[in-house]
Amino acid sequence: MRKSTLISLAALAAVFVVAAGPPGAARAQQPISVVSDQAQNQFPRGVSFSITFSAPAAAKEVRLQYHLAPDGTGATAVANCTGAATITCTYSLISGNGISIIPGAEITYHWDIEDAAGDKLSTGDKLYTHEDTRFTFQTLKRDNITLYYHSGTEAQARAVLNAAADTMQKVGALERTQVTFPVKVFLYATADEMQPAIAPGGPGRGVQILGEVVYSDTAMVSSDVATLDIVRHEVAHIVTRQATKGPFGIAGWLNEGISVYSQTTPLEGHADALQRAIDSDRALSFKELNSSASGSVAGTVGLYYGQAGSIVTFLVDTYGADKFADLLKVFKDGTTADKGFQTVYGFDQLGMENAWRASVGLAARSASASPTPLATQEGRAAATPAGTPAPPPSSSDGGTPVVTIAIIIALAALLLAAVVGAATVVLRRL
Repeated sequence: MRKSTLISLAALAAVFVVAAGPPGAARAQQPISVVSDQAQNQFPRGVSFSITFSAPAAAKEVRLQYHLAPDGTGATAVANCTGAATITCTYSLISGNGISIIPGAEITYHWDIEDAAGDKLSTGDKLYTHEDTRFTFQTLKRDNITLYYHSGTEAQARAVLNAAADTMQKVGALERTQVTFPVKVFLYATADEMQPAIAPGGPGRGVQILGEVVYSDTAMVSSDVATLDIVRHEVAHIVTRQATKGPFGIAGWLNEGISVYSQTTPLEGHADALQRAIDSDRALSFKELNSSASGSVAGTVGLYYGQAGSIVTFLVDTYGADKFADLLKVFKDGTTADKGFQTVYGFDQLGMENAWRASVGLAARSASASPTPLATQEGRAAATPAGTPAPPPSSSDGGTPVVTIAIIIALAALLLAAVVGAATVVLRRL
């Protein structure tokens, strides 16, 4: 009887030891457990990510790991957390400071969690696709292009899609490249309607944008003016980006010139602005063309686009498509502007400028570094609240200019015309 009792007690002790386990085993049986993992659309600001989980100890650090396709690189952000036994952590990814969260944006993300006791957990990857929550978009597809539209007829939308596909083929042939990845085109009814989708808060430069390529696979287009040519212009940027993708790229005026070349006709006012500049010998110098300001202020934007398109047309028509494709390749591989033109065409940047000037009946410049007076213009691609009149000329000796009543009246007339008239521009950020 005593022996069996001892055996029973020993068995119970063994069971107790197994149940209790080594130190820390109780904590291991209660790992971090995810309750919910969500991404909430906050259009137009961006997107808010949140995760709720239970853990044996308080949260030490919770990080959101994310990748914004197709152009972004991997990034990480520390979340804000609240709670004890059940913990909720959030992080908001907001458009601005170099980040653009536009409709169609795809964000792959996961969470890395660590609590104060040293427990760790990484969640699986999830995909979030950003949407413009104001509208219900319909889609049409051709080849690798998807058109998103919410107004107008299907026939109108189909015409936009066909213009996009035809441009991709035409510019791809010119630049000896192929765009094989999926391309998205978002079509809005008006520029004002499109604005929150591309830049919450507005562009801030007194301009209204009709089309823009924010990501290398997405074109945003409004239907206010010349819809088909706007989509041709923007899709051409996508192709050019693919053709020149690399550490160096190409000058902005050349990029825009290709897109203007891809249109069936220049936008209203751009050709007129160029002709007025030619007639008055006020065409932009290459120094001005290479300045980002020339393509983003109302006083020169029509001339900038008109002249950039004219130069590209001159290069292609005069020297052929093959040489033009060669030029893009040497720029992609990495070279200065002067060396690139010299390698392909046998003249430097000033020689290029003077060759084009001769083609439109202008005398050669002795130095491209000398800027020309600004030529006011009334382009029509997007309305601005007020134009920017050309500044009065300064005296040649650097002193104070002599102002006459006639000059004052003329400047007042220019200013009044600029305020009343709406200069219009097409801008692209890439």
